[in-house]
Amino acid sequence: MRLCNLLAAAALLAGCATHPPSPAPDADAQARLFRPVADKAVVYILRDSGDLFIRDVRVAVDGKTVGETQPNTYMRLEIDPGKHVIVSYTDPPAILELNTLPGGMYYVWQDITPERIREHSALRLVDNTTARATLGSATIVQAK
Repeated sequence: MRLCNLLAAAALLAGCATHPPSPAPDADAQARLFRPVADKAVVYILRDSGDLFIRDVRVAVDGKTVGETQPNTYMRLEIDPGKHVIVSYTDPPAILELNTLPGGMYYVWQDITPERIREHSALRLVDNTTARATLGSATIVQAK
């Protein structure tokens, strides 16, 4: 009986978990057009579904949180050209320094790998073909 009560309480708490805000209805379709922005750099952060048990992973650019990725999601960011530091907050954090140009398109792969006690991540640039293949089944998440 006690176990049933604990399971019921856990289920209720799980239902109260917060979810990131939903992007605009046309955000996914617009992002999949892969259009550059003349005076900005466009950065896609891609996370595949290879790590289903690790949910939200916070991502920051230049010290500012831009959102959280979940398995099989991506976000599209428009940032000022120049040098940037992207961080994936796992233990330990993954860090990628990225030099961007106006009108440039950049695709950053966020690889999350579970370990015994913690998860770690890696960030790396990938080519346009790899990025588009991954986005085929991915869902956009709202960037802050």
